[in-house]
This record gives sequence, structure tokens and C-alpha cells, in this order.
Amino acid sequence: MEPLKADLHIHTSEDPRDLIRYSALELIDMAHEAGFKVLSITNHDTCTYSHYLRDYAKERGIILLPGMEATIEGKHVLLINFPFREMTVSTFKDIYRYKSENSLIIAPHPFYPSPVALGRKFLKHFSLFDAAEWSHFFSKRINFNLKMERIAKRRGLPIVGTSDAHQRVQFNNTYSIVFSYPEKEAVIQSIKNGMVKVKTRPLKFSTLLEINFKMFFRNQLIKRFDSFWLPKDAKVGLK
Repeated sequence: MEPLKADLHIHTSEDPRDLIRYSALELIDMAHEAGFKVLSITNHDTCTYSHYLRDYAKERGIILLPGMEATIEGKHVLLINFPFREMTVSTFKDIYRYKSENSLIIAPHPFYPSPVALGRKFLKHFSLFDAAEWSHFFSKRINFNLKMERIAKRRGLPIVGTSDAHQRVQFNNTYSIVFSYPEKEAVIQSIKNGMVKVKTRPLKFSTLLEINFKMFFRNQLIKRFDSFWLPKDAKVGLK
């Protein structure tokens, strides 16, 4: 087994919900430079995965897992290595039907103050999840991961560290070390078995504010501006 540096929650410019400056290919290049061995691109309600991306990552020593941050009953759930082209999910009951030995279901930022955070549904559907996420977005004084950590440790649920990156500054601050053979199914089983360690560091409060401001500016002000000035069939993006 090897210690594999992994991030299983990242967004790219292919995301239909957010305006992001780097593409999937650029992310793979960034990850390669930072020593990552396992990645999953988890754009909102879409799977950004292809044989080309898989092979591009493999050439750089990275295992690319198909993933998605799905909106289920108004809440976000990370689905990794599912047959996305063959499935339709809109409820938690639907996910149970597609869950398999080689799939991975992660609870992202479950107790963060967001309408899409799982909150009570994390506890209601606790048996559904294979792991919970320790999010990068915290400081020494503000940390919404702590409630999740207490529950997960008490109930024996593995914890993975992720960047949930929408901006370059978010990437490579929090990630996982998975102790596994360098194969897709082996990585998934190792995480389920708790053979994973979170590597993280708190962000400065000023960095939290900067990230929030950029998210708001890009996803609200720019979208409104573009929808006013551009024709409806125009493609909008920041490169």
C-alpha cells in the first residue's frame, strides 16, 4: 500500500452553476504539480469525466474518479464512481438503489450554515454515507467541521479532507492521505475502511472573506450582468 494524496471534492469551469477560472485539464495539471495521486471532479449536478480526462490524468500519475456534487431533496451529496449516464436520482431513496461496493457517498460540509448543507438529513440518512467531509473553509476561530467530526468519530464514520475548490487559493490547503494500492476500487475500499488521514490547516480570516467575496461577485453580480447584456444562447465563462 502507498500513501496517496487525494482530493474528492473539486469544481472546474465545466460546472454549470459556478463561474470558475480553471478547466478540468488545468486542474489535473495543478494537481500533478502538487503531488496528488487521486482526484474527483465533482461539479454540480453534472459529471465532468471522459476517457480523455481519465487518460490525461493517468499519464500524470493520477487516478481520476468520476464524481458529482448532486442536489438531492435540496441538499448536496457527493457521489463518487456511480454509473451517472445510466441513473436518475432526485431523492435519498434513489441513491440507496444505486449504492454499490465500488461507489462512494460523502456528506459534504454537513453542518455549514448553508441551505444546501445536509444538516439534520445527515443524521436521518446516516447509514447512506461512506464518509463525511472535513471542509477546507475554516479558521482558528470559525470551524463548522467540529460538529461533524464529533458525530463521525462517535459513530465510526471515516472523515476525508477536501478543498471544495472553486478558486485556486482554495486548492491544496486541505486534502486526504489514503493508504491504498494505486487502483480505483482499492482507493474506494480503503476510504470506506477508514484508511485515510486528513491533512489540513486553518485559513486566515481575511482569506475566508476574500473567498466569499469572489464567490458572491462571480456567481451573482457577473451572472446578472451577463444575463442582461448577452443574448440568451451566449456562453458565459471566465477563463
